[in-house]
Amino acid sequence: MYGALKIPATCKVDNVIYKKLFYENADLSAAGKKLFTENVDKITWRYSLKPDNCFVKPYKDEVREYGEVEIIETALTRQAGEKRIAEIIMRTIPYPMLLVLKYEESVQLWAAHQRNSQNDSEKNVLEEPVCTAWLDSAELEKLSAALNFQKLRNGNFYELYSDMVDGISMFNAHQSGVAEVANGDEARALLAQRQAAEAKIAALRAELKKETQFNRKVELNMEIKRLEKGSGEF
Repeated sequence: MYGALKIPATCKVDNVIYKKLFYENADLSAAGKKLFTENVDKITWRYSLKPDNCFVKPYKDEVREYGEVEIIETALTRQAGEKRIAEIIMRTIPYPMLLVLKYEESVQLWAAHQRNSQNDSEKNVLEEPVCTAWLDSAELEKLSAALNFQKLRNGNFYELYSDMVDGISMFNAHQSGVAEVANGDEARALLAQRQAAEAKIAALRAELKKETQFNRKVELNMEIKRLEKGSGEF
């Protein structure tokens, strides 16, 4: 995977990040610490992209400050609790990152923009993350091509990281059956519509199982079919 990303060799780190860092700085609940202890095997800081090793400029405005981008790999002991684990890692390490979760031969990628906290200058607010499903080697190869460092905008780290986020979003849209999307915003909007429709379908099916009146069952079935048709057209 990392070879396909074409990241400059000067950015390579390959240092282990000990879980103690998260226990001491993540303000974990008992459940969060248990999840992290049992489900996380090893965390490795694979790459650190900085102005002096990849010649990308820092970015700063009134909302966010991107001085570098990290690539962190986390080996899991099982496929469970991925979202919470990703949030813990991305909140504790306050840099925009491409987070690579690994379980055996499968890989899942996570990314999320960050912005400055208005209440605490020492903290960052994590925006809505994007992530892939668990990918096999063939799927990962396709996505890695879209995240090729040499094809990403490199005017500054916000541009670079935005292209990473958009690349994952557009890949997810294609994987879900959307033939063409113009950009990452469109991909995320279409996927959000589909997810909302799927959630509504699930709720209607649950209601259908409990319904005893025939006419109401017919109405529910018709609404489910309408939503299924619309979801398939995204």
